[in-house]
Amino acid sequence: MSGIVFDSEPTPAQVDPARADVACFVGLVRCIPDAVLSPALTDWLKQQGWFGGPCARLSAPDPLLPIADVTIQMPVADVPIPIESYSTFTALFDSGDSAVSFGTDYLAAAVRSFFAQGGKRCYVVRMDDPVTPSDTPQTKSGKLEKLLSTSAYAADDQRGWHGTGHLAGLPDVSFLAMPDLPILTATVPARAVGQVPIAPTEPARFVECAKHQDPPVTLPIQYGFAAPRLTPDDYKSWAQAAQTVIRFLSTGGSLREMLFVAALPLPQDTSVAAAFEAPTNSLTQDIRDVIAGLGADISSAFLQLAYPWLKTTGSHVLLEGLEPPDGALTGILARNALTRGTFASATKVVPSEIFDLSPVLPARETTVSTTPLKWGDNSPKPLIERLSLFGFTPSGLALLSDVTTYAGETYRPGRIHRLVAVILRASRRLGEEVVFQTNGPLLWARIQTFLRQLMTRLWQLNALDGAAVSDAFSVRCDRSTMTQNDLDNGRVVAVVSFNAASTIEFIRVTLALQAGGTSAQDAAAPAEAS
Repeated sequence: MSGIVFDSEPTPAQVDPARADVACFVGLVRCIPDAVLSPALTDWLKQQGWFGGPCARLSAPDPLLPIADVTIQMPVADVPIPIESYSTFTALFDSGDSAVSFGTDYLAAAVRSFFAQGGKRCYVVRMDDPVTPSDTPQTKSGKLEKLLSTSAYAADDQRGWHGTGHLAGLPDVSFLAMPDLPILTATVPARAVGQVPIAPTEPARFVECAKHQDPPVTLPIQYGFAAPRLTPDDYKSWAQAAQTVIRFLSTGGSLREMLFVAALPLPQDTSVAAAFEAPTNSLTQDIRDVIAGLGADISSAFLQLAYPWLKTTGSHVLLEGLEPPDGALTGILARNALTRGTFASATKVVPSEIFDLSPVLPARETTVSTTPLKWGDNSPKPLIERLSLFGFTPSGLALLSDVTTYAGETYRPGRIHRLVAVILRASRRLGEEVVFQTNGPLLWARIQTFLRQLMTRLWQLNALDGAAVSDAFSVRCDRSTMTQNDLDNGRVVAVVSFNAASTIEFIRVTLALQAGGTSAQDAAAPAEAS
């Protein structure tokens, strides 16, 4: 033997349910022709059952070849692809600057911004190609249906996982983003920026040619066309799509631990020229009217809306050079989770590669109210209280607010929802370990000890308020938390009450371990005040 050669093979991407920084992007993106998935990604898809087996959606080009010897070639659709870097993404998918792009590659831009802002891991579920000028309303409606398809969904049946339904098999995901929702719900075609049609007033005639000038700096053709803007009816369609996602996330199990991060679409102004020039007053009033009109339709602790739209170092390939802000916000939330803890406000994280906003909001909309807010009385509130706003500060561009759209103080801060998700996720993992143990005092004591240790650690990390542990939280898991029906059915119920940092209300979370082998958790909403 002349020598030994070690062939280094990258390990398949692993799922870690304890992470709080992983995102999932579901949407429209083109594949790179003839691209081949790496052996690591191929192995991951095989392990997850998407290649070979009863749930397979990918098949070998030669059915006679053993699955172990086959690589997967693009295009791949309706399966989650784990992505660890933007270079991995561009090796498989079009970044939006190719000759076949039309400026609508919003998912590609969102993934780029996710990694640019500090994200480390995401999944991409490609459902179709991006919107093109030839797409009819029926075509766009069909693409939207693919993204939202949960009609055949069943948490325990992988064959029914489509679009957002793939979240059932991705327990490490904390954030869901669907950057194509604005373009798929917009009915007004994109028009040239600042251009208003002018009817000719005199017959055509020849004029002297203009003097030669150096050609201007060339920009992609789509840079001169407007980003999607929604009419009032369009906003209703968009809100219905958002509601579909919210209802899906609130069904229970691990889905309750996820947050839908979305971009609030730009409004269609009645004056075309004024809208494209983005006057702050008219567009701001339009957004206030939109929020007031949608009301409860978008009020949820599972939804975090980002606004306004962004100009980034990579947005020049998009219509009007504007990028939906959901990809950047998702990356900021991921970086916040990795560096400061997901239960901390993300407003302390400095954004990267963002240099302008559209529209720029007036100061009254970016200033936090000095008086306590009253919810449910239709009183006007600055946008910073309802949206996760980007804006300019004396020290530069920043994320000004980190809030959900929940109409109340308990779950309005985004960090509160994420803190509850951390507790639910840790509790679910414990439930999966003890689900087959005898339901009795020994099990109750183990659960109570685990939850106390978890809450104590969160208190030590300043996620909870209180001079002492007893002031910050309480945990109960005994006969007082369970009915006789619970005991007869082998159900264990634990109640955790805690005072999240900088809140004035105690939040109560009820954790139920089902006898069927799954862990279910419910957070009281609105939370009980004390």
